[in-house]
Amino acid sequence: MTLVGRVHLGVGWSDSDGGSRIGGRPPQVFGGQTILQTHEYLLTLGAHTAPWLGARELSVFIRRGFSIGDDDLEYPDIGVRAVLHPPSSRSAESAGSHEGLGSAALINLPANDEVTPLVLIAPQPVLIQNEPSYANAVEADGHRFLFQINEEGWPVVAEPQSEFVEEYLFGYGSVYFYGSADATGLADEVVPGFLDF
Repeated sequence: MTLVGRVHLGVGWSDSDGGSRIGGRPPQVFGGQTILQTHEYLLTLGAHTAPWLGARELSVFIRRGFSIGDDDLEYPDIGVRAVLHPPSSRSAESAGSHEGLGSAALINLPANDEVTPLVLIAPQPVLIQNEPSYANAVEADGHRFLFQINEEGWPVVAEPQSEFVEEYLFGYGSVYFYGSADATGLADEVVPGFLDF
């Protein structure tokens, strides 16, 4: 069954310098910015990956040292950041790279329920604990659901290759992103709402 209005992204077997990608060096547009001192680069959604992106990209960063045992797990203080920016290839510098994460392209997967995507762009979230009240705070500020990162979607790597991700970043859970849009439907702000695991 094809799920209308959904985009499923998974980790590809090759790397990419542009477009949708995960791990490795962050986009060069962030060169010299303070976010690279406090956060580590996670992934980029390429331009036009979702209707609300338009010609821009969106990159996600996780606070350096972030743990699900910390206090910053929900909006507005969650230790994850999402930043809209012009299309940008990977930086030549490794500042802000996540050491425990491989580097690869994010590729389109069939939009069905057979394979859990690492990134799900959809009209509604797929909750782990089926507790919609987790979104109350972010929705109260006028944001609507945009996409989620599902740790069940990490690639399974055959031995003796090293794992793509050394340890789960979100407790083998999901982090849910929300945003507000302008009159044309383009996101003008994207914020992480909460973790579910």
